[in-house]
Amino acid sequence: MTAPITIEDVEAARERIKPYLAPTPLRRYATLDAEVGHGIRVLVKHDNHLPTNAFKARNAMSFMTALSQEQRARGVVAATRGNHGAGLAWAGELLGVTVTICVPHGNNPEKNAAMRGFGATLVEHGRDYDEAAARAAELVAERGLVLGHSTNDRNVIAGAATLFAELHEQAEQLDAIVVAVGGGSQAVGAIVTTAKYRAGMPIFGVQATAAAAQHDSWHAKRRLTVTSANTFADGLATRATYDLTWPTIADGLAGFVAVPDPALAEAVRMLLRTTHNLAEGAGAAGLAGLLALREQLAGKTVGVVLSGANIDAATLRTVLDG
Repeated sequence: MTAPITIEDVEAARERIKPYLAPTPLRRYATLDAEVGHGIRVLVKHDNHLPTNAFKARNAMSFMTALSQEQRARGVVAATRGNHGAGLAWAGELLGVTVTICVPHGNNPEKNAAMRGFGATLVEHGRDYDEAAARAAELVAERGLVLGHSTNDRNVIAGAATLFAELHEQAEQLDAIVVAVGGGSQAVGAIVTTAKYRAGMPIFGVQATAAAAQHDSWHAKRRLTVTSANTFADGLATRATYDLTWPTIADGLAGFVAVPDPALAEAVRMLLRTTHNLAEGAGAAGLAGLLALREQLAGKTVGVVLSGANIDAATLRTVLDG
């Protein structure tokens, strides 16, 4: 299996982020186990408890702390639908790095406000993440900024992997992990750390049906793009695969499911009912994938990540009314 990072990269990232991010809890809920059914024991990794309410704080701090002083002085630019940008803005504020974030028009207004609250400058451009990313690449050329790509960066991926290194250390019993796939940093992190801590244990991916480029590529065994990514789970709303994560995803996942927005919404409601924690659509995708795979995973102890809680009020009303 080809991987863009090693376990040594993960351990180095853990040391760099340790002064800024405490390990997050791993919890089991009897009510959640009962709703999932099939004798499955669900372990929830609560990265919604990080400073920006999402696992992307790990990615961002790992990236920022690996920059040289010269790179920090130039400033960082990135594209995001919200959580990666908030993580970079938060890390930039702590480390004194200027951050510019490109977001698509109509982006989550509360995520935009959070990024501005951490001191980032926002540039609104394009109809989706991919078009915003194209503008970020232009700003690198125009202004000499350092690109903090949400996926195609080894230090970003190593940051995501710290989540799963923690999970493996915290879990006494673990038979499988179901992981959300947007750009793929979580999936690669899960695959690389599992090879170290529980070699041979299966990792399953889940993506939104309305933004299923990675899922479709995995099943077709070749890289595909899709024309739109119209899902309320904005952390999953990408239209392509990515150079650094795709080879590991292609070789390392045991299975890959796509779930429609109503299933993601039900996972948000289920987490709220059973754990009393708020999840955004992408943050609940691991549970939505587990629900789709529960017959296959019957009787197993399965890890999922509550990876983001930054759902805006209007979307939450719609989800709860559903």
